[in-house]
Amino acid sequence: MSYSHAADGKLAPALQRGLHRLGKPWYRPPAFHVFRDDTDLTASPALWSSIEQALQASTFFILLSSPQASASRWVQQEVAWWLANKPHDRLLVALTGGELTWDDGSGDFDRGASSALPPQLYGVFGEEPLWVDLRWARDANDLSPHNPRFRDVVADLAAPLHGVSKEQLIGEDMLQQRRTIRWRNSAIAALLVLAVVATVTSVQFFVQRNVAREQRDLAVARLLVTQAEAARTGDARTALLLGIAAERLDPGPETRSSLVDTLTHTRYSRTLPHDKGLVGVAITRDGSTLATGDRAGSIVLWDVADPDRPRRIRQPLKGHSSFVYSVEFSPDGHTLASASGDGTVVLWDVTDPARPRRLGEPLADHTDEVHYAAFSPDGRTLATASFDRTVLLWDVSDPARPRRLGEPLIGHTDLVTMVAFSRDGRTLATAGFDRNVLLWDVSDPARPRRLGAPLAAHTNAVWGVAFSPAGAILATAGADNRTLLWDVSDPAAPRRIGEPLTGHVSEVYAVAFAPDGRTLATASSDRTVILWDLADPLRPRRLGEPLTGHTDYVNAAAFFPNGGTLATASDDRTVILWDLADPLHPERIGDPLTGHGGPVEAVAFTRDGRTIASGGAGGLLLHDVTDPARPRQLGPPLTAHTGEVLAVAFSTDGRTLATAGADHAVLLWDVTSPARPRQVGRPLTAHTGAVFAVAFSPDGRTLATAGADHTVLLWDISHPDRPQQIGRPLTRHTGDVFAVAFSPDGQTLAAAGADRTVLLWDVAAPAAPREIAVTLSDHASFVYTVAFSPDGSMLASGGADRTVRLWNVADPARPGRLGPALTGHSDDVRSVAFDPDSRTMASGGRDDTAVLWDLTNPGRPRPLGEPLTGHRGSVNAVAFSPDRETLATGSHDGTLGLWGLGPLRGLRDASIERACAITGRGLDREEWQRFVTGLAYRDTCAA
Repeated sequence: MSYSHAADGKLAPALQRGLHRLGKPWYRPPAFHVFRDDTDLTASPALWSSIEQALQASTFFILLSSPQASASRWVQQEVAWWLANKPHDRLLVALTGGELTWDDGSGDFDRGASSALPPQLYGVFGEEPLWVDLRWARDANDLSPHNPRFRDVVADLAAPLHGVSKEQLIGEDMLQQRRTIRWRNSAIAALLVLAVVATVTSVQFFVQRNVAREQRDLAVARLLVTQAEAARTGDARTALLLGIAAERLDPGPETRSSLVDTLTHTRYSRTLPHDKGLVGVAITRDGSTLATGDRAGSIVLWDVADPDRPRRIRQPLKGHSSFVYSVEFSPDGHTLASASGDGTVVLWDVTDPARPRRLGEPLADHTDEVHYAAFSPDGRTLATASFDRTVLLWDVSDPARPRRLGEPLIGHTDLVTMVAFSRDGRTLATAGFDRNVLLWDVSDPARPRRLGAPLAAHTNAVWGVAFSPAGAILATAGADNRTLLWDVSDPAAPRRIGEPLTGHVSEVYAVAFAPDGRTLATASSDRTVILWDLADPLRPRRLGEPLTGHTDYVNAAAFFPNGGTLATASDDRTVILWDLADPLHPERIGDPLTGHGGPVEAVAFTRDGRTIASGGAGGLLLHDVTDPARPRQLGPPLTAHTGEVLAVAFSTDGRTLATAGADHAVLLWDVTSPARPRQVGRPLTAHTGAVFAVAFSPDGRTLATAGADHTVLLWDISHPDRPQQIGRPLTRHTGDVFAVAFSPDGQTLAAAGADRTVLLWDVAAPAAPREIAVTLSDHASFVYTVAFSPDGSMLASGGADRTVRLWNVADPARPGRLGPALTGHSDDVRSVAFDPDSRTMASGGRDDTAVLWDLTNPGRPRPLGEPLTGHRGSVNAVAFSPDRETLATGSHDGTLGLWGLGPLRGLRDASIERACAITGRGLDREEWQRFVTGLAYRDTCAA
């Protein structure tokens, strides 16, 4: 339904309710859903995407036509989309104001006499369409089905929606009313006699009502998910608010997965709202206080010691009569300098941010607006840049009594916009509208001198300059949409390095280095912020997608001292805090573990997570990972195998370790004391080729082994020192068997191999295994790996066709595919593993990467961020620690990697709590009315 909110804000909801209710029993949900758009709201690109999705899903388009609607560009945009993509005869018109006049002569609406028709609808209809007149309803008090006139109009519109005649629909509605009356009268007459029947009927009603509510909530939740996913890239905050509402309405895999996806794909952390547009932002070096300057001349201080709980400290500071262009704290955090369009700089004592006070009189020697003020690293000098084309230096060693130093710095031929000190305080950079950046020697601030020629590579005004923390790199940005990097290790002979940083589509207003100097943030009037990796300044690269969330120019940016949070200030009256820690890119813990001297083929954790076994070239290694940040190898490699160790597996109790090798043997080890492992029993040597896989049954009594002889063998290891082969070999595979896995209940064994198949065996009685009459054969090449999820519902298989397949094996006799093949690798998939809660899967590949997958909604698995990189060879093995905090990867490069999953796990375990903490609230009432149809308002973040 498309309409003008200003004109028909009362009528549209009533019409929507009428369409939902007409001709149906009162206890049943509506036969269709009417999407109603608030067209007078300012729509972001993400909002239009959600409206477009609703239009795509709709069968009919109802236009409430009025002069206000015909003039609305949003109504026109919706009408134009419908005419371009949907049948014209599915567009229904209800006149709510103005005039519609048909001209038989021209076969079109009369343009001169019709005041309520969007211009896109002229010339569309071949003959006069049937439209309904609702002009009388704007002032009507009773807009309910009990009003015959309103019901008649609703029936005109509802009949085509139901696909029946108006007479049939009204007849059905009257029939339903008569049935309701008869039921009521009968119930009253027989109340005493039929008390039990009435009770049963009541129960049925509540059951049906609850079912209807569940169906309604499900439909609304799905729409909210669609809108959230459309808003995710352009307005992360709205996406989170919509995702929270969807999760509250219908807690389930789809809504939870979507919310997790939003959380893990956005760096948005918090919004600090202001009353006016913001131009400046600054943070103290200890990260405890943030200051902002706005276009009304005010300064606001925030306590950000805990970035997750920022709070405004006090009322705004008033000391300027025009824009506060910049704010900057002195290095000790005790003084704040504010530069203003009123031509002055004010110094503030903020030693106690709760009780700030102005220090002395404003610095007023400039003759035009002051655009920026910057402290030297020792805090003794302040540089101020002005539109009067000069830069002044001030001695602020005593901030209460500042004094000007020397003559103005004159060299720019147009407005000066920016100043910045190098880390050592000996060099000052200045920039301006003359497109130049000048460098000055200010080692003696009283006698500054210019260094070398201007840096003149920009083609338009230069707005931003910043020195790297080490001082060797200068970043400059301007109205030519570019950021340039300069080597200023010798300030007297600066030189440009690398290619220009391009990606913004409008002026770059600010640049800021992270404290470690590896990351640069650029802020632009295109409403975005871009992060750049400058680990190699000669080859800078963009870090991910631009940060989007501001709805107006981004004027300033500042990193928190820990480098993990970025603050950006915008004309949209907000500061946004961005969490730059990427939960989707787990950090490697410590250095890679070495010791094999060749490929690592297998890894496994003990059940308590304190020990990792790794097998490969050089034998078997055991590692103490009680503290993953400080792992240590337990003794020398165990070399009882005469070739590579190709597989390792711990028994459930962690007391026994099985290893298999290229020497055709399987060995059992007593690892009750991992520091002193000892081989037990005789080698298992029934295979006639390399043994690629071993797996313990959950009860620890049975061991499955598989190898190059195309067989799977079962072994009774109730007494590891006296292992015995059980029954006959399983010989249904026609090629090497690369992988075996037991289901969590021990009833099913999966085996996979070079014949491209996964076979399932019923091993409830290990002495008499039987093949389950289903072969999983969707892979196009070798199947190298299989794993059951810990909850027993899924089986994953991966292979040389570069895909991972998920199977529903809740009933192993009737397995089914779960979603499409997962295609996150560019080469063979060599290993898969589930985490203990079955919600995350890891896969390792010959492309040297490991990929994490979100299985919250198994029907729609999604990669969790970018692949994990760092290995220089195939990732042959992956394993999760029992506490889900660590992922282990074994690689062909001879190393074992440990990756910290704590941030990702915490985010996913408490997704809705995290989302509410970030947004600070759920949808407010206005937003609820805009996005949620037909439901009473709920505070979705209320405890």
